[in-house]
This record gives sequence, C-alpha cells and structure tokens, in this order.
Amino acid sequence: MIQVMNWLSMAIGLIPLNRQQAQSNFVLDYGMMVIVPCLYLSSYLGINLMKSFGLPFLDACNSVCRLSNNLFMHLGAFLYVTITLLSLYRRKQFFVDFETRLAEIDVVIQKCRRVAELDKGRAQAVKHSVAYHFTWLFVFSVFIFALYYDSKELYATFGEYAIIPFMVSSFPYLAGSIIQGEFIYHVSVISNRFEQINKLFEKINQEARHRHAPLTVFDIESEGKKQERKPTPAEKAAATKAIYSTDPKLADELKAQKALPTNQQNELNTSDEEDEDIFDYNEGMMEENTGTTSEANLPDLFKLHDKILALSVMTNGEFGPQCVPYMAACFVVSIFGIFLETKVNFIVSGKSRLLDYVTYLYVIWSFTTMVVAYIVLRLCCNANNHSKQSAMIVHEIMQKKPAFMLSNDLFYNKMKSFTLQFLHWEGYFQFNGIGLFALDYTFIFSTVSAATSYLIVLLQFDMTAILRNEGLMT
Repeated sequence: MIQVMNWLSMAIGLIPLNRQQAQSNFVLDYGMMVIVPCLYLSSYLGINLMKSFGLPFLDACNSVCRLSNNLFMHLGAFLYVTITLLSLYRRKQFFVDFETRLAEIDVVIQKCRRVAELDKGRAQAVKHSVAYHFTWLFVFSVFIFALYYDSKELYATFGEYAIIPFMVSSFPYLAGSIIQGEFIYHVSVISNRFEQINKLFEKINQEARHRHAPLTVFDIESEGKKQERKPTPAEKAAATKAIYSTDPKLADELKAQKALPTNQQNELNTSDEEDEDIFDYNEGMMEENTGTTSEANLPDLFKLHDKILALSVMTNGEFGPQCVPYMAACFVVSIFGIFLETKVNFIVSGKSRLLDYVTYLYVIWSFTTMVVAYIVLRLCCNANNHSKQSAMIVHEIMQKKPAFMLSNDLFYNKMKSFTLQFLHWEGYFQFNGIGLFALDYTFIFSTVSAATSYLIVLLQFDMTAILRNEGLMT
C-alpha cells in the first residue's frame, strides 16, 4: 500500500522521483513536480479567464450552484498551491536524511534485540499487518469512490474535456490527501520504532521482577556505597602506634584496656562490632547471573529514544506546515457540505442535476478529508503515547530497585536523567501544525466546537426565497 501511495505521489508531482538517492538526475527527479503544477494552473486560469469548461458558466447552473462551485474551486487552489510550494521547498533532502537516520536506528535496535534475546511474535505481527492493510484499503476505497463519482458526472457534462474541470475540482483535494498519507506513513514508522524500544524496556522490567537485589546498603543520592574495608592486623598496629606515640595519655588508656579481662573487652567492643556488621554485607551477597542480560541495553535504548524524538521533530517540521491548509480546507468543506445538504439538497433534491452534483461533491470530500485527518491525529497520538510509555516503564524499573541498579550507580543516574529529560521534552515538543494547533484528539473537540458555532449562524439563513427565484421551489 505504501508503494502505491509513493507511486501516486511521484506521478502527480508531489515528491521527487528518486527521493532516496542523494545523487541523481535533477531534471528527471523534479520534472513531474513542475509539469503537473503547470497543468493545474493552466486549467485553473483557463476556466476563470476564458470562462469556459467550468460549471459556473453553464446555463443549467443556478446561483447556489455557482457560489458552491466557486468556493470549492478556489479553496482547492489555495490548498494545492500551498502544498506544492512546500513540497518544492522540501525537495529530497528530507527523505534522504530520514532514511539514513532510520537505518542507523534499526541497526542499534537489532543489536539490542539480540542482546535481549527478543524475537517477534508471529501472531502479533500478523495482527498488526491485518489492521494496517485494512486501514489503507479503506482509505483507498473512499478515494476511488470520490474520484469515480466526480469523473462520471464531469464526463456526462463536458465529455472528452472533463479532465479540465476535474483538475480544479477533485485533484487539489486528492493531492493534499496524498501528502497527508506521506505524513501518516512517516509517523507510523516513528511510532513503530517507539513500540520496539518499549518492548526492550519491558523486557528489562520483567527481568527486574525476578531478580533480587544484593544485600548491600546503597545511598543512591550520594552516588556511592556505604561500605568499609576491614583493616588487616598489621595496619591496625601501625595506625595505633602512629596515633598513641604522639599522645601519652592515649597510650596509657590503651594499656589499661589490654589489662582488662576478656569479657569486659568484649563488652567494650560491642559497639565496634555492631558498626562493622553494618558494612559487612558484601560477605553475604547473593549470587547473581553474571551473563549478559537485558539491562546492558539501557544506554543504547536511551540514545535510541533521543534519536527517534529527533526524527519526530524533523518529520513534524516537514509535514506540519502542510497540515494547516489541509485541515483548513477540511473544516470549510465540511461546514458547507452540512449546510448545503440540510438547507438546499434536503429541500430541492432532484430539481437540478448540477446542484445535486456540487452538493454531493461537498459531502463526499468532507467525509474523505475527515477520514484522512482522523488517521493523522490518531497516529500522532499513538506516537506521543508510545514515547511517554518509555519513560513510564523506566520509572517503574527504578521503583523496583533491581540488582543491576543498586550494584552500579551509573544505571540509576542514566535512568534518572532520562525520565527528567523526557519530562522537559514533553512540554517542548508535540506533533503540531506550525504551533497553531496540536495534532491530537483535542483538535477534534476544538474543530467540532468551532464548526457548531458557524453552523448555528449558517443554518439561520432562509434559503426559500433564493430557491424560489431560481425556480427550484413553487
């Protein structure tokens, strides 16, 4: 499915032909990215300047039909010109950098999987594949239906010249949706890499439940162990001689202690023995598995998480600006689609074929663009949630105080820095449309709230007088 979308993107001039090759023929790569926009501009200017091959210039098209068609056409022009300019600005450098960084990430992930002895579950892979292909199949089916309906109606009206009005009606929305499909693909790749490193983090978490910590007192905040090395008898004698030789009183006291009976000396030395017992846990340390285990992956996993986050920032910087005109077009088309369906088509359906065609075109493309927008929001939310899940798993590992963390303060410091860094990162980055709105489920609530306000105003217009003047009502 991804290959089909890439072929469509290259065929209609949205991405370079050899997008993953840094050195290639410049004319061949960017030829379609220049030819197709020129064809679109010639069709758009030809309809508006020559006033031919357009629905607004047909006698059967009434004022409501002309207004609706002009809005649809000019909104499509705004969408297509914007995404085309941004695509030319991006060129192929993004695709080359993305694939290079992704290859480096995959190499480290495979190494970590070999260390953790973690293999993909066949059942889970099949389940993911079915959901993945079903989603893309549904999206392609929706687009095929929209394009078929528009082409059929335009061919019935303009015959062999139907390609000219088609270029200014459905083509801009098709191009915008394909660009969003590219965004969906890249975000899904990022989300998948987050899932893979979360599996590796979870493997460490599962091992921490079964491996016990050694019996040693460890002060994590001071970054050291509370331990005391027992001096040898020779070292004790040398230290005693050095101390008491300078102080005759201490020497006399030492002689008096030596003259005491053995039981009294034991009583005097009780506190010393207790102190020694505090730090004498190394002798009773439990045996551990000294082989290579999953926690050895922690430094690499932290670096991988940072690299994938950097990849997310780069992807959002390339496709985020193109989300703004697409979401705006989706918003406007959806509002007017509901307005035309409720205030016009519901009353005079079947009275004018062209008016019905324009109304259904709004409804079809409003549904199509909303499906694409929902998939974009869902995948962006999934990627954000997977990145947060990594920090939650690491924090859970820290709470369990596993043996490898207590025996080596480097692991604890790394985990603490990772969770703290992600806490700041969460407030710094989120998939967004150049900062205007966040690409998550809150955007749906905001859009529905704004659309409701506009529809309350639009639905108050009385269309009966206009429809009577056009001869659509008696």
